[in-house]
Amino acid sequence: MSKPVRHRARFLPLRLSLTSIYGHEDAKKAGYLVKESRDRSKERTRATNPACGAVHAFCTALVVLVALVASYAPAAFAAPENVARHVDQQLRAGAVSLPLDAEVEYAAALDDARHGKLDGARAHLKSAIALAPHFTDSYFTLARLEARRLSPDAIFWFAQGVVVTTRSFEAQSLFAANAGVAIMLIFLITSGIVYLALVLRYFPFLAHRIAEFLSRRFNAAKPRACAYLILFAPFVIIPAYPIAIACVMLCTWPFMQRRERVVAFMSATAFAVLAWFAPFIDRYSPIADPASLTSLISQANESAADPTLAALIAGTPSRGLDAEKQTALGLLAMRAGEQEQAVGHFLAAIEKNPHESLPYVNLGNVYYLNGQYDKALEGYRKAEQVNSADAVGQYNLAQAYIKTLLMDESSQALKRASQAGFDAIHESFATRARDTWSIFPRIYGAEDFWRMAAIEGSHEHTAVMSSALTSATGVSPRFGFVIVVGALLLSLIGAKFIKPLKVAFQCSNCGEITCNHCCSDDNGTILCKACGKVVRGVTSDKVLEALLRQRRQSVIVKRRKSIKWITLWVPGVRHLFYGRMFSGITVATMFAGCVVAFLATGYILPRWASLDYSTPLWQWILPALGVILSYTIAVMSRQLYEMRSTRSGTRSRSTEVSDDSAASA
Repeated sequence: MSKPVRHRARFLPLRLSLTSIYGHEDAKKAGYLVKESRDRSKERTRATNPACGAVHAFCTALVVLVALVASYAPAAFAAPENVARHVDQQLRAGAVSLPLDAEVEYAAALDDARHGKLDGARAHLKSAIALAPHFTDSYFTLARLEARRLSPDAIFWFAQGVVVTTRSFEAQSLFAANAGVAIMLIFLITSGIVYLALVLRYFPFLAHRIAEFLSRRFNAAKPRACAYLILFAPFVIIPAYPIAIACVMLCTWPFMQRRERVVAFMSATAFAVLAWFAPFIDRYSPIADPASLTSLISQANESAADPTLAALIAGTPSRGLDAEKQTALGLLAMRAGEQEQAVGHFLAAIEKNPHESLPYVNLGNVYYLNGQYDKALEGYRKAEQVNSADAVGQYNLAQAYIKTLLMDESSQALKRASQAGFDAIHESFATRARDTWSIFPRIYGAEDFWRMAAIEGSHEHTAVMSSALTSATGVSPRFGFVIVVGALLLSLIGAKFIKPLKVAFQCSNCGEITCNHCCSDDNGTILCKACGKVVRGVTSDKVLEALLRQRRQSVIVKRRKSIKWITLWVPGVRHLFYGRMFSGITVATMFAGCVVAFLATGYILPRWASLDYSTPLWQWILPALGVILSYTIAVMSRQLYEMRSTRSGTRSRSTEVSDDSAASA
């Protein structure tokens, strides 16, 4: 009999409190709900069916097994014997370089490095370099591994990576495309931070002026809220980057200090230049389009015989690259052993462009491989007439001279080949491929592909830079150029006509925003309405100074706290808010670069023919540390001096009124 008593005693305070809050009837319902929830908490769990548990366990085990098989499947395909078999097949098909097999070795190196097997990782990376000397990631990763053990070889491999980047079209195009997009994104983020700081700094000035106008003209109930709604309406209605720049420039230009105007002018000018020249940069957009003829010829330049690739090249419009298209088809046919078709393609290329030595050299190669050394010698001599500095042509000419027993001419041709840089070209081929060749194929260089991209882009392009800029800003580049340049010109012209007395400014005592209609200058100092109210009727200078100091201290402390919180969220805003332009732009640029690097984790525009392998951990950690460092700088920065936009107190209100009346007359 004691349990119900304890139960009622336990819930008696709860019932009394519920009665005091809800009333008697509602308290009954609330007490019932509390009791019901208490009773439900004591319910026993239902017994599960053993068959259901067995089915769940079987499904779980099956999912785990499938995951394990899927995780080990790539390792089976990337086994050393499979890689060696594929390399042999590609070399027999005439491959000049083996980038796919090099990426398999590179993925294995990353896996070994992740598990601490540094010796195995170095071996895989050197194998990748031997298979594809133009695969730059292997050089830089090997330099990083050597740097971890403080080896001087790190400098050598890093320098080799830089040199290969300057020679390889794939590395150059990949770097150019990613660097262009990354610089554009970093610039947009940095300039956005600059304009955000200007908004936080000077929009309250304009809002005060609009609020005063709404109060006098329309007797608005919430003039400050209405003013901010008017100011931020264009950003919400038309959310485009150039529109935002234009609005900020037009609204804040009269209030800016000189250094702020310089930074805003340079930022707007840089965006205008980028928007104007984006269509010209798009001329080279075929380098970022895997379906362009330039990209297809680049694949055929070093690949093995590939009928699918040959069909794609044959079906792609020439767009001013007729000779290059025929040459690429000839290279693929020669590697496939189709000698007659190769000769036909090379002759068609010579007919399209007789001033190019490359088809002459490869035509001589076809005859050389067929044992027709006299015809091969004729082709090489034609190439020498077109371009005597062709290193591969001179080397192959020397080999043809040897076959025709012209030893003196052969030694002279070898000397000319060495002077033309044949050794560097020799190192650009796969190691196993060049060790088996007696003559070398003449393929296109990086400068040839840039020329092809410019020609193809002038006929038809995919507008990579314009598309990226349109996606980032919300409008087309040319329209953004017109908007920004127009806003810049209007700001410069408006600064000549807008009188300084018509804009808002800060109180010379406390720094609060005021204007001509609400300020007070009875004591020879321009004060805001609140400061004027504090010292109204005071005649003693000491009392006046004490009251103003007390008011100033209380207001400045509150304003610093509010500024601290509103400028904390984006690095660089606080420095820019207080007028420290160089340090603010530096912090903002560091933050923007780290954010772009963190989101990209390596490449913004990756290789379209590359394998998917795990991203190294340092590509996540370093950008994240940069973001944390930029936020740390933003939090730890202390700005003790506030740059104010005040009005001189030497002019009295009567003088201003007389100036206004004279101007109106």
